[in-house]
This record gives sequence, C-alpha cells and structure tokens, in this order.
Amino acid sequence: MDSKIDRLVVALRERVGDGLRGVFYGKFREREYSVAYTSEEALDDYSAEQIDDIIDDVAFKNLHSDRKADLHEPLGRYTTSVEVFDDGINLVVLGYDGLPTVFVGMDSDVSNVTPALEAVESVLE
Repeated sequence: MDSKIDRLVVALRERVGDGLRGVFYGKFREREYSVAYTSEEALDDYSAEQIDDIIDDVAFKNLHSDRKADLHEPLGRYTTSVEVFDDGINLVVLGYDGLPTVFVGMDSDVSNVTPALEAVESVLE
C-alpha cells in the first residue's frame, strides 16, 4: 500500500506544487495513521489537541460515509469529501476497496482542487 501512497504524493506534488501542505493516511477510526508528506509549515498552526480533533473529524466522515452513500445512491460510490476554508482546502478520500483513508491538506487556491482529485483518481482507482 505504501507504494500507492508514495505515488500519490508524487502525483500531488507534481499537480498541486507548493500548494500541497500534507498527506496523511491510515485507519483514522482506530487513530492509526501515517504521515506521507508534510510541508515545513504545515503543522505549525496546530496544537496537538487540534490535530487529535482533526483525526476525530476524519473518523466521523468515515462513519457518516455509509449514510451519504445511501442518500445519494444514484450518484454511485461516495469516495471523497472536499472541505473549503478561507485559508485552506482539505480532501478526505474515504477508505474503500481495501484502501486506507487519505487526508490531503492544501493551501486556499481552489484551482488545485481538480488537479488533486485527478491525482487521487489516477493513482488510487
């Protein structure tokens, strides 16, 4: 699995460039995750408690994904959540088909969303 994650990091760095802040993957429900990539300043603005809360939030997304998939069944499989904030964008690629959940943090440049989603699709699908 790590080789797919490594390829994903390479693809994200190529497509998103300096806008990529971090890539984390694992079983967030069990609080088991690894850091695949972080920029030097990515975690500077977060306390350890805030990071724990973000991990919990990602785990809740996984728990809620079945409900979303059922609600929007005509759209097909629910794979990714995009969160847009004033100063950053997060992609949460929900674990499915044996893949881990992947959290991708980016800067606030919304033009990076499509290239990031394309990187995820080309590597993980």
